[in-house]
Amino acid sequence: MATTDAETPPPAVRLSGLTYDYPDGRRALDGVSLEIAPGESTALVGPNGAGKSTLLLHLNGLLPGRRWSGRRSAPAVWIDGLDAAHDAVQVRRKVGLLFQDPDDQLFSTTVLEDVAFGPLNLGLAADEARRLALECLERVDLADAADRAPHRLSFGERKRVCLAGVLACRPSVLALDEPTANLDPRGRRRFLRLIASLAATKVIATHDLEMVLEVCPRTILLDAGRVVADGPSRRILDDETLLEAHGLERPLSLLIGRRDGSAS
Repeated sequence: MATTDAETPPPAVRLSGLTYDYPDGRRALDGVSLEIAPGESTALVGPNGAGKSTLLLHLNGLLPGRRWSGRRSAPAVWIDGLDAAHDAVQVRRKVGLLFQDPDDQLFSTTVLEDVAFGPLNLGLAADEARRLALECLERVDLADAADRAPHRLSFGERKRVCLAGVLACRPSVLALDEPTANLDPRGRRRFLRLIASLAATKVIATHDLEMVLEVCPRTILLDAGRVVADGPSRRILDDETLLEAHGLERPLSLLIGRRDGSAS
């Protein structure tokens, strides 16, 4: 039986001609259009200043991006079919944003209070918010840190607390900014396992191209605020000419694999 349009869910993320200028006049995003399906795991890669983090900030309405046509503007960002500008409150409940620096997100006296903050602000009763916070801390293997002060934790532990706080709000879309940055090898591996286990739609801005190969089947390459490539991660990250043109290098695992293939 054919699927009707009424039965087809909208894209989890849809951008249409998204353009954004910073107050100093610098254009950070220049006509970005893309769609990400529900449950898809997609990487945003590109050189510094490409617009990756700026794009993530638009997904839950933190920046007022619009699609401009002459002197008029139209919606540019939709989450699960909702206009991020018009339905900002609902969209912010759907998008969980994880910042690169955990200290930009942690502010409460204890870990448990920090993770429960989001659910409380969404209207959950205190007991239910506490139960959900403990459940999410268990999920990131930090239940025993519930009563500790966030600043007493390691960098990697603070990142996991932030992820628990995001998960406690039960978003359908996770926007992750450099989730493996500044982690030691063990912390990176643990965080990768956590990310890979999450069923939500994931949009991950990163310079960690090895992580992309492990976690994200699809890669979108940005440069100067524009999409310059979009496709299967392995194909894009193995394109030496494309990567060099945009300030990136092939992941070591692909280089080694190609040499081994040549040797055989």
